[in-house]
Amino acid sequence: MSFLRSAIFAVFGACLSWAPLSAAGVVINEVMYHPPDDRDDLQYIELHNAGASTADLSGWSLSKGVKFAFPAGTKLAPGGFTVVCRDRAAFTQQYGKSVPVSGEFSGKLKHGSQKIELADAAGTVVDGLKFTDHAPWPLSADGGSSSLERISPSASGDSPDNWAASKLPATKAPAGSPGRANHNFATNLPPSVRDVTFTPPAPGKPTEVAATIADADGVASAVVLFQVIDRRADVPAQSLPMTRDGGDARSGTYRATIPAQPDGRLVRFQIKATDAAGSIRLAPHAEEPRPTFSYFVTANTNSAAVAFVHILSLTGERQRNVAPARYRSDDGPRAAEPTRGQAAFVYLPPGGGPVETYDFVGLQPRSGGWKVHLHKDQLLQEMSTVNIIYEGEPWWVLSEPLGYELFRRCGVPSSKTGHLRVWLDGRPKGFHLLVEQPNKTFLKRTGHDTSGDYYKLIWYGQGVVGQHEKKTNLRTGHGDLVAAVDALRKKSGEEQWAYIQENFDVDECINYLAVGLCIENWDGFFNNYFTGHAPATGGRWQMFPWDLDKTWGDYDGASAERPWFDMPLTFGMKGDREPKNWDGPRQRHPWGSVPWWRPGGWFSGPLLANPRFREKFLARLKVICETQFTQKEFFPVIDALERQLQPEVRYRATVRGQDVQAAVAGFAGDMASYRRFVKERRKFLLQELAKAGVK
Repeated sequence: MSFLRSAIFAVFGACLSWAPLSAAGVVINEVMYHPPDDRDDLQYIELHNAGASTADLSGWSLSKGVKFAFPAGTKLAPGGFTVVCRDRAAFTQQYGKSVPVSGEFSGKLKHGSQKIELADAAGTVVDGLKFTDHAPWPLSADGGSSSLERISPSASGDSPDNWAASKLPATKAPAGSPGRANHNFATNLPPSVRDVTFTPPAPGKPTEVAATIADADGVASAVVLFQVIDRRADVPAQSLPMTRDGGDARSGTYRATIPAQPDGRLVRFQIKATDAAGSIRLAPHAEEPRPTFSYFVTANTNSAAVAFVHILSLTGERQRNVAPARYRSDDGPRAAEPTRGQAAFVYLPPGGGPVETYDFVGLQPRSGGWKVHLHKDQLLQEMSTVNIIYEGEPWWVLSEPLGYELFRRCGVPSSKTGHLRVWLDGRPKGFHLLVEQPNKTFLKRTGHDTSGDYYKLIWYGQGVVGQHEKKTNLRTGHGDLVAAVDALRKKSGEEQWAYIQENFDVDECINYLAVGLCIENWDGFFNNYFTGHAPATGGRWQMFPWDLDKTWGDYDGASAERPWFDMPLTFGMKGDREPKNWDGPRQRHPWGSVPWWRPGGWFSGPLLANPRFREKFLARLKVICETQFTQKEFFPVIDALERQLQPEVRYRATVRGQDVQAAVAGFAGDMASYRRFVKERRKFLLQELAKAGVK
């Protein structure tokens, strides 16, 4: 990427010489509408006087998205800048006292689509724009650290062609250029490049690239800059001239053909267009989440029952920006989150079909595999972050999808799961489990309010705050959570039940806890789940499953047969005690000597102990045992998984030099144990429910 990177900086360096423009006057010059980490207190709108004389802004106003009236005596010198922000103290702390601030606007800029208008003292609209969070508007400005920067003050603000993302920092942090010339400034608007098309080729076949390029001054030239990424060698970047085969110099269709490449190559390219006045545009823009178009050269010959995936880690020089992000690698420390990954993720669906290339993704190593962070405008089957893992025992690669499937069938919003045959940098790794990461994309997909407060329960934290890792609205603290836990603790009986009904999604919490009891999710009452609500919209607390590896009779120290079916109906509730007559292995840990026992959780303890909640919980558990957690309903799920993965077990054992027959026999034994578990666990639960008088 060194050639393309140099070309990017050369192009934009040529546009940076700045001088006041007498024809433009005062314009909206920069907008920070979605700072990273949802720091909406750092939203701002910058005005710039591109005229030759001082502008009197007395009585001028910003309206539509936000509202602000400039006070009497407000002056803006020629070439000057002023900012209107949402929170002056937060803005000054972030950007310094030297940036001129005219005041604070009321309201808040939306993270999606928003109209902003600037009117003079007579109420006449003198400038405006309506941005969106999707192409052709810049994408890095939507939470990726960049602001929207106007390119040319003399060109209309209505067009996305006149806006670009400000320079990205190395790690996610509020950026932009308030109070100074824009990184993307140009006196003359460069050409627009739209409707870029190309088809990922088979090995040995060329790729035709086409685009519509337009400019009022006329397009002088257009070229394709491309580089072939080969993990075994550095391949020099190349430049191809594009020819116009339709339209005219002011708006035409341009084409070029990238030469054929061998199998397994990643190709990245940009289009560089220059107009008659010498203004240059690169498409995609250098500061976008994906600064190139990309395709992976291969033929999809996948006839397996699972998808094939190629992960290109792109180590070495191309790995600089792939350091682990504010991500946590399991129990590891936090680190600064890179604004853009450099890895690639290539998806080959079963049964053929187009090869899908996801480039410049974040690739975070984690226990047993990787966490892959995709871009919000290029999702994998509605998922933006996926975990690809084969951790510990083969059992866990099977237990997780079966657990999530039962949760989904019982009405609990749950992560998508699947299995993939994986290659890492060309080396076969065999099949892995795919699990969707619960995040804002997950919340949106499952119909939840993404503006709410959401937490991940972790085992190693201390106290209610320490055990809940906040995942959204990081600066607002744990106040809502502490208040909920405190209220549950202090209230009892009907008063507590009234509070639960008002503040908890009773049905969803019951479903979560009931399915957890069915599959003996002993680690998912005290920790290992997500919870959250949206206080601003009156949303009630919910619980989402996570980390279902040690379920279906498995626990720390369990035998290979996993013959454990008798986790009691009282598990997870306040007042439950470690079983004294359990005849399995014992060990020393903070909660007792039975390895699977845990005390009631922050929510499960009081909820399950409340008489009214418990009555509904036991009734729902019985229904699940009669309708979903049955041999008739769930054996076909186990059978289908066995048919799908048996070839993958053979393949994985082969590529890893393992005993194929032993692997197949172990797999068959595991699948048989799941069937045995459904039968025996269901039998135990129904017996215990009958003893409890549940009808």
